Amino acid sequence: VLLERKQLASGTTWHAAGIVGQLRESSAQTELSKYTARLFTELEIETGQATGYKQNGTLHLALSDIRAEQLRRNHDHAARMKIDSRLLTGEEINDLWPLVDTSDVHCGFLVPSNGQVNPLDVTQALAKGAKARGCKIFENTKA
Repeated sequence: VLLERKQLASGTTWHAAGIVGQLRESSAQTELSKYTARLFTELEIETGQATGYKQNGTLHLALSDIRAEQLRRNHDHAARMKIDSRLLTGEEINDLWPLVDTSDVHCGFLVPSNGQVNPLDVTQALAKGAKARGCKIFENTKA
């Protein structure tokens, strides 16, 4: 049973960014984030409801030595967690994103498998999947 005070996705869901990043501080959190990224594709296949999932990647830029070191550590962590990532030079960044000025960029960190979803669509897909498994959803119901 799911009790919803108003309507599904009527609260803060509509203005969530929907960014799907996989790399987290701990290995356990990273594994959960990797699972979540896979879930969006599987959920759409299972329910027929779009999630708006796009695997468009994330690109982080280092403008200082300290940030460059952080990105190198992130890259090492990604490798340990079997997440494809790349450290990029300014020239490689310009190949991906020609409009960015890389004159002061120390390095870039690309995670191609990160992406984004439409939070409203995800909510509807999760609800549809839950109903298909017998869940009863009661909207406009105070708990």
